[in-house]
Amino acid sequence: MKKLLVAVSFYTRIPINIKSEVSEDEFYDSMRLIPIVGLLIGAALYLLNLLLKNVDGDIRGLTLTFAYILISGGLHIDGFMDSMDGLLSNRDREKVFEIMKDSRVGAFGVLGIIVLFALLTTFLKYADPFIILIMPVAGRSGAIISASLTSYAKERLDLGGRFVQETKLKHAFISILFTVALALVFGIKYLIPVGFSIVFAFISTKWIERKIGGTTGDTIGMIIETTQAAFIISAYFLM
Repeated sequence: MKKLLVAVSFYTRIPINIKSEVSEDEFYDSMRLIPIVGLLIGAALYLLNLLLKNVDGDIRGLTLTFAYILISGGLHIDGFMDSMDGLLSNRDREKVFEIMKDSRVGAFGVLGIIVLFALLTTFLKYADPFIILIMPVAGRSGAIISASLTSYAKERLDLGGRFVQETKLKHAFISILFTVALALVFGIKYLIPVGFSIVFAFISTKWIERKIGGTTGDTIGMIIETTQAAFIISAYFLM
């Protein structure tokens, strides 16, 4: 329970009061609980969607997108923009790392975040309430899948480095089972976008690996945001 509280306090803006000291191992172990954190975020969006059921669709979609950013604290959005700038720059590996490290946001990062928010706002407008609930879980399961499939791209380990280093295929398997089980609670048809998001996370990870020889904390953040976007888009077109 303590590790889950640590994960919630780190990956969301939900105020959590952890009275005892958190060890380094507990902190890193908590990072693999992010699909459960995704469920809490999804539950909050689900309830908000119920409150907005009689509101105009455009306003509902925009409000849900804003609420997602507010609850998650936009934690992975910075990594998404940095990754977009670096990976789409068509430069060599070291130059990509240099671009991603730059605190300034480039054109690809700006365009990427505009497209991402536009997609979320548009497809949340039409989304089934249960799709809204599952979406953050699918995205964060994508992070576990991605981290388990490749190695850390940088020589020096940082926060993301240890997460990648210690995440194994068994953790990916558990996160997939968790997401699949959640989807089945609401109906077998929800396995369609779940399956699509898993495939998307796999393909995206391998594309990133070809670009920089592995993954980083920034690209894991990118995987989360793009995988949940792929989930909600595929739900609209394939269900």
